[in-house]
Amino acid sequence: MAIKKQITFEGLTYNLDDRDRVAASTVLDNTNTFTGTYQAGIRRQTQLLTDGGEATSFTALTVANSGMISVVPELSGGLHDITLPSCAGALGCTYTFVMSDTCDVDFDVLGADSEKILGATADGAGNNAAVSQAYDSVGFDANAVIGSRFSVTCISATAGIAWIAHDILDGLAVNVGGINFK
Repeated sequence: MAIKKQITFEGLTYNLDDRDRVAASTVLDNTNTFTGTYQAGIRRQTQLLTDGGEATSFTALTVANSGMISVVPELSGGLHDITLPSCAGALGCTYTFVMSDTCDVDFDVLGADSEKILGATADGAGNNAAVSQAYDSVGFDANAVIGSRFSVTCISATAGIAWIAHDILDGLAVNVGGINFK
């Protein structure tokens, strides 16, 4: 079957160039079957961070860690943090953080090289606690409890709006105080 040079689709007329016609012909002439293996389920990488007993900067996340769930245990001895990869090569990368106990000290997720994280938390009455703006970090306050969680996704290669915090679940009653933006 020959591929026309002009077609009408949904009331609009389109002129097809050689590239469009070759693509349509390839689809038309082949069996359109997928070769590959069936994937029964998708598992996300998971890492359990361990308390260092003192202020700790965990190994920075990489683009290869995208999709990873970091499980944060009870922490002690000062501020703990982890750094996101540079937004320049991380567009679309997402990381999730989940508390597995009461935090006891702050845990912060930092943007690399002063990259900003956009977001806001709820005030417990269904409103934002503050206007959403660009922050240096998002994380768990010392009083964050088991089940509190948030995710961050790289949405731009521009440092001022590189990341967005989302899927925020503050495990404290009326959603106040477990998640922080700094």
